[in-house]
Amino acid sequence: GVYYGYGKIDKVFQDKKEENYFYAKIVNYKPFKKEVALQNEKGNIFENKSQYNPQNAVRYTTKKIIENICKAGGMYSKSNKVSFKTRARTVDMLGRQQIAGIPTAINELFKNAHDAYADDVIVDYYVSDGLFVLRDNGLGMTLDDFINRWLTLGTDSKVDISKSIVPPPKDPTKEERPSMGEKGIGRLAISIIGPQVLILTKAKRYTGNKERYHDLVAAFINWKMFEIPGVNIDEITIPIKTFSSGTFPDADDIADMIQEVKDNLLQLSDKVPENLFYAISNELEQFTINPLKEAEFLKEPDLRVSSGTHFYILPSDPIIKEDLDIETNEYSKLHKHLLGFTNTMIPNHKPPKIKAGFRWHNRSDDLSIDIIEEEAFFTPQDFANADHRFEGTFDEYGTFHGKISIYGQEPVEYHLPWNGAKGKKVLCGSFSLNFAAIQGQASETSIPLETYKILKEKCESIGGLYIYKNGIRVLPYGDNDFDFLEIEKRRSFNAGDWYFSYRRMFGAIEINHKENK
Repeated sequence: GVYYGYGKIDKVFQDKKEENYFYAKIVNYKPFKKEVALQNEKGNIFENKSQYNPQNAVRYTTKKIIENICKAGGMYSKSNKVSFKTRARTVDMLGRQQIAGIPTAINELFKNAHDAYADDVIVDYYVSDGLFVLRDNGLGMTLDDFINRWLTLGTDSKVDISKSIVPPPKDPTKEERPSMGEKGIGRLAISIIGPQVLILTKAKRYTGNKERYHDLVAAFINWKMFEIPGVNIDEITIPIKTFSSGTFPDADDIADMIQEVKDNLLQLSDKVPENLFYAISNELEQFTINPLKEAEFLKEPDLRVSSGTHFYILPSDPIIKEDLDIETNEYSKLHKHLLGFTNTMIPNHKPPKIKAGFRWHNRSDDLSIDIIEEEAFFTPQDFANADHRFEGTFDEYGTFHGKISIYGQEPVEYHLPWNGAKGKKVLCGSFSLNFAAIQGQASETSIPLETYKILKEKCESIGGLYIYKNGIRVLPYGDNDFDFLEIEKRRSFNAGDWYFSYRRMFGAIEINHKENK
């Protein structure tokens, strides 16, 4: 007749010694601060006679009865119901903490374009004023998508099944694409590239095989507004406008949206530090973009005639300009991370589902250079020219099956078992490996000297072993500063024993979302 504590039932299992008897495993058990008698001070039992049976340790009761017993046991005290409030600074902190840097941010936005079934995603960077424009021709977002997905932090846009939201759209005219974007952080990646952005998006949806275009949605965000201390996230204004078919936002429309942000800044001025107030005001004055004029200059992807999502970022981080100093022949960190976004280097590779570009512009002479075109990366021809080639697969037991060609000779079959499997399947699943290597000295190579010189320069700058998941590059693999297989580490111990080096090899490990979860 005494209640001792409270917990949750985890498992119920049968007593092996006595038939028809069972045990219940209790987890999260908390003993009462004081034992609770069967009867209260008024002599009433907590549970009525139909519920209470001293022979049954586990029985059904009501939430109200449990609360009363727990309260009598000293577990509960009187309290008021409250809920979390989210400060605007949360957005700023999430963006900085989850994105490693500008190259990672751009890569994440490229992957989002892939997930939106885009055929093309391209960055246009204007060195003269720092305007950064990223455009794709994917499925785009409806107004509802933008508000309830893009602007809602924590929305799992990558999940296909949800009771609360409609699954992300798919293009029935194309092969299904597994989601590559990480954790819905693409929207926060933009804040790493620059402090304010104009978003233009136009949705294309299908009913059966019939396509339908939605109104264009335009929104403007100044990320520094989320740095204001003591302000909740719902106090920040994000102006949104929609444009029906045949219309497109111009400079006046953007000016109206910026004015809304200026008005919001004035409303919060008593909470804004003086230096932050002037920084935001100065940035808003700088945003003098006419999207209609830019669309006429940039051409496709063009939201006037197709769907997609475009981001106009101004000013962009000056480190981009510093990183893209085209006066030097060296590959910058941005080059290294954006090259090879899709796997186009492996011989007989599948056609990429999306093509990525990054064009450097000079407004004064209309000069534009694509710094991540396919020829700037390794190519199937580079594989054909290399001294040595290795291609094959590691099966589910870690055994390699493939072909090896040394000094361009006819490939021979090669099998290498892994004794560590001991009859068990490896956790990572099977995967393919395809890489090539060149000799370290020109006197040792079988490659024509001019070709060898070009290939050696590539290897020294961007050589390494890349990882591709469903044809999309996974960062930071491939960067020769990221020695994930400790190839360089072992070579530094004894170059005579360890032949391979990132600076004279190139290739890829290929995985997919089904076999390598």
